[in-house]
Amino acid sequence: MDKFLVIDGNSLLNRAYYAFGGRGEIGELSFGGMPTNAVYGFLNMMIRAATDLQVSHICVAFDMRAKTFRHQMFAGYKANRHKMPEDLALQFDQLKDILHTMQIKIYQCEGYEGDDIVGTIAKRVTDLTVINLTADRDGLQLVSPNVELHLTKTGVTNLDVWTENRVKKVYGVTPKQMIDVKALMGDKSDNIPGAPGVGEKTALALIQRYGSVESVIAAQANKKVNDNAALVELSKKLATINCEVPIKFLIDDCRFIFPFPDAVKTKFEQYGFKSLLRRNIWQNGVTPEKPLAGVFEGVPDESKTIDRDVTPILQTMSNNGLKVDVAALTVLGDRLATEIKALETRIYALVGEPFNIKSPQELSEVLQKKLGVNLTKKTKTGFSTDEEVLTKLAPTVPLAAEVLAYRGKHKLYSTYVRGYGNAVDLEGLIHTTFNIDRTATGRLSSSEPNLQNIPQRSAGSAEFRKMFVSRFPQGKMVSADYSQIELRLLAALSGEQSLIDAFNNGADIHRQTATIMFGDPERRRDAKAVNFGIIYGISSFGLAKDLNCSFREAAAVINNYFTTFPKIKEFLDNCVDSAKKNGYAATLFGRRRYIPELYANNNNVVAFATRAAMNMPMQGTAADIIKKAMIKIDTEFKARGLKSLMVLQIHDELVFDCVPEEVDIVCEIAKRQMESVVELSVKLDVNITVDDTL
Repeated sequence: MDKFLVIDGNSLLNRAYYAFGGRGEIGELSFGGMPTNAVYGFLNMMIRAATDLQVSHICVAFDMRAKTFRHQMFAGYKANRHKMPEDLALQFDQLKDILHTMQIKIYQCEGYEGDDIVGTIAKRVTDLTVINLTADRDGLQLVSPNVELHLTKTGVTNLDVWTENRVKKVYGVTPKQMIDVKALMGDKSDNIPGAPGVGEKTALALIQRYGSVESVIAAQANKKVNDNAALVELSKKLATINCEVPIKFLIDDCRFIFPFPDAVKTKFEQYGFKSLLRRNIWQNGVTPEKPLAGVFEGVPDESKTIDRDVTPILQTMSNNGLKVDVAALTVLGDRLATEIKALETRIYALVGEPFNIKSPQELSEVLQKKLGVNLTKKTKTGFSTDEEVLTKLAPTVPLAAEVLAYRGKHKLYSTYVRGYGNAVDLEGLIHTTFNIDRTATGRLSSSEPNLQNIPQRSAGSAEFRKMFVSRFPQGKMVSADYSQIELRLLAALSGEQSLIDAFNNGADIHRQTATIMFGDPERRRDAKAVNFGIIYGISSFGLAKDLNCSFREAAAVINNYFTTFPKIKEFLDNCVDSAKKNGYAATLFGRRRYIPELYANNNNVVAFATRAAMNMPMQGTAADIIKKAMIKIDTEFKARGLKSLMVLQIHDELVFDCVPEEVDIVCEIAKRQMESVVELSVKLDVNITVDDTL
């Protein structure tokens, strides 16, 4: 049976307004000085619902700015409503203008409300499934064998679907009897009085037993109801949706024209709806058979423009270089050399003789033959003594702990102290080369030397990062780091509302996931391993290692994750299906990663390719986002004539060398531009740190 989507325009636009930052002023979602947040949210919901449900017909019903027949019955009807925010009122005409271009029929009638029109259409359409999309629970009374109610629960994308059977199961009454329930309990939002003192529980019990308001009154079943009989009867009239609105309704006027023609694209461009323009919803693209299939198909390839614009910025960053405190680096190098020598002495003493600590084969022999340690992890050349093996042995085998410490300090000394020290020029600067074309995902890389290998902030690396300082007198190093950007992108691209809400509400995402998945926020570590592992297509075997549990337990955790967050599973599956169909995975900006390995005969190769197809949309989009942010930041720095410099990019982090008087403005520009560079359902969050050193 075909589906007819009927939207309560006022209700949905109001919900969209608050879901997208409405607060009575022009917010971030604006274009040409006009607010667009409610319109954007409305269109986002409408298009998603229409395409997900594959509807054949669609229309939108609006209230009119005039009193209705209910005001004539009761002067106090909706008297306690706050005045509509000005920036919301401005958007009604905008929305109607766009709907007209989309050839979506609008119905309104003076003296009636939008839900009366919805009810009228639902009554007249008998040979299609009618879907009422609204944020108003009054629509429950319209539910019937061919009418469903789709309520927006949070934001504008999380829907609560009500059928006739569900209404009966949850409330124990029929949809029509919900009118009587409301008549008894009243409605504060509409200022429908009801019977004072009668709540939902009592109202439901009375209607479940007696069937109607009239029968409750006739049976004198409740004193509060009988004392207010006239008020209850009035409330029933106010609560009843009028299904006889005199509108000129023709079902053929409501056919849904999709994909959208170029005129709609032009209109979206006029309003600055960039994220909607990137959707696969245009006639010159491909209509998806299911909502997420080919989610990145038909996306314009912006990557060449991004790379072109960021290239001169990278060259300037390379020329500027990164300042090194050479004297401090020398002192650190001398100290590390002494500590490494002391570790060598202790290691030889534990074994009883010298050996090549750097040789995995010799270390393996020493552990097994000298110390009697049973090694089980095999490699092509013998038994493994990698970090994973030594970490497991460290609590009971002192040699393993000492070798781990030796390796850590030796890496700092050889790779960073000596490697970077040899690259410092006469002015104390290191000039790396930023490469724009050496990674499959579009991430920037760094070489000669690789400054993206600078150790992250931790107990063992903090001292090394202190070697990088400002070139300016009393200058500061500012770091702007995207927080969990790939997880945020996974939530946004998949449309998993619980994760979207968690991010937007500033929740600890790992603790939130642990609570949702396991009912135990203290299992944060497990949730964190799954959250990040899912981005990279982690297997049960891989997760078992991370969680130190059995394969079966890890498999159960992954299954639980996908059961808890089904849209993520659907999204990742569709990413793989799309890559198999097209031969490539893509980012939100159209950057492609071709993955021919998906068609290989080797299962291990296919497994790797599958993980790449899952990860590319998040990692590649994150890479494009930070490059776009760099372009915007550079443009603003030049426009303001700032002396401070953007000197380094380390994946999700940008580093600035700032003159002291510009620190605050650099922090403000970096945070604002990085967080607003792309419009997503999940807000991007940037952590800013200011210090004398990196």
